[in-house]
Amino acid sequence: MLRCPICQEKLEKSDRQFVCPNHHSFDIAKQGYVNLSLKQKKNQGDNKAMVQARTHFLEKDYYAFMRQEVLDLLKKYEIHSLIDLGCGQGYYTSMFQSVCDPCFGVDLSKEAVLYAAKQNKNIQYLVASIYDLPFEDACCDGVTSIFVGQADQEVHRVLKDQGVWITVGPGPRHCWELKEKLYQTVLENPEEQDTKEGFVLVEKKHIQKQEKVDELWNLLEMTPYRYKSPKAGLEAVKNCSSLDVTFEFVIRCWRKI
Repeated sequence: MLRCPICQEKLEKSDRQFVCPNHHSFDIAKQGYVNLSLKQKKNQGDNKAMVQARTHFLEKDYYAFMRQEVLDLLKKYEIHSLIDLGCGQGYYTSMFQSVCDPCFGVDLSKEAVLYAAKQNKNIQYLVASIYDLPFEDACCDGVTSIFVGQADQEVHRVLKDQGVWITVGPGPRHCWELKEKLYQTVLENPEEQDTKEGFVLVEKKHIQKQEKVDELWNLLEMTPYRYKSPKAGLEAVKNCSSLDVTFEFVIRCWRKI
């Protein structure tokens, strides 16, 4: 399924490397992941502190109900080979691997992929951009994108005919109470469009749940509000020991046409 990011020829696993016919080779790290990103910049994707905050929050399972919904959809659409885009530290990917084989996780953050690879050796984790995927054309049954950018063209390329792409984004009132702490005026999140070139929308779900959150700062670190909020709002969050927060998600299933 993998292709060389340099020449686009097929990559084959050979001992502790992936090698293409043109002899480009990529070492498999001792933790099991492979770096297939050609743009080696420092601080690509989430840094170590961001990964730790995200891990601490997700492992409280506030988002477990959404993860289960996506897992049920993977079963429903009989997705076997899966690529999880923007996989982060593998919170979702590890669950998806229970029903999908082979299962790949892709993220530009080496820190996140390093953590993910340590947790589950049955998933091939890759450091790569979701906008330049190191996969062959029409190679997988399904793709998942949870709170990540929408790489429409690349997803269309790697999906098999009639393959399914599951996207998850924030609902209108996602993290509403957190935003009330941050801003004087709170606006609902805009809805994404229900059309994509090359895809047809086959299913759409709104799910919502309210939870008491004790580690509010870790939640903030997972959102764009961390770097867009006024100092007074950030201080208000720091000083808040717990808060009932609404988690609202919009799940869409797209079929390649």
